[in-house]
Amino acid sequence: MSEYKELLVFSRPDFVTELLAVRSQEQGSLNVTLKIDAEGFEKQIFLSGFEELADALGDLFKAETVIISREINSGKEFGSVKIQCWADECYSEYFCDLAKQ
Repeated sequence: MSEYKELLVFSRPDFVTELLAVRSQEQGSLNVTLKIDAEGFEKQIFLSGFEELADALGDLFKAETVIISREINSGKEFGSVKIQCWADECYSEYFCDLAKQ
């Protein structure tokens, strides 16, 4: 069983205030900067990945709760960052390659 370290957790009334997504080439990696308003304080995280990260973008806006965490002591180069979203009583899980605060 994998262990994860939480990097960013937010729930309503916290919300995504800004999301910047940049892809340098058609099949290239996607770089995302996510800003959160957390009770008047701004939190920011940078994520990098491919298609699964692109799939997560819509859920990040509508989710009631989001947890972004990094797998620890796995030795994996790719897919070591987990994005968990809960929205409308549904759970979604996505993976990307890099997360920086």
